[in-house]
Amino acid sequence: MRALDPDGSQGLLRRLGEAWARSLERLLPELDQAATGPDLEAIRRIAHTLKSSTANLAALHLSAQWQTIEQQCKEGRAEGLADQLAQACAGTLRVREALRAVE
Repeated sequence: MRALDPDGSQGLLRRLGEAWARSLERLLPELDQAATGPDLEAIRRIAHTLKSSTANLAALHLSAQWQTIEQQCKEGRAEGLADQLAQACAGTLRVREALRAVE
């Protein structure tokens, strides 16, 4: 990310982080609601979105976590999903805080 805007003058990281944080404001409450069912299709859709958006931020480990959740939901497997969601959500919040610190 920094290679695309080495001196930060374009505000690329800030702008990407802000857009991502705005999407989290919508997605995380939706995810909480979907997890109560669990609604595997809704979780799969949200995980797919978060997989892609975290990859765009170069948070590749986190993107891989969301990809695992997406695949598990595609396969219709709910076992262990709550723990995986908790870990991925915690990682997502850590990335959000790290991006805020960069701003």
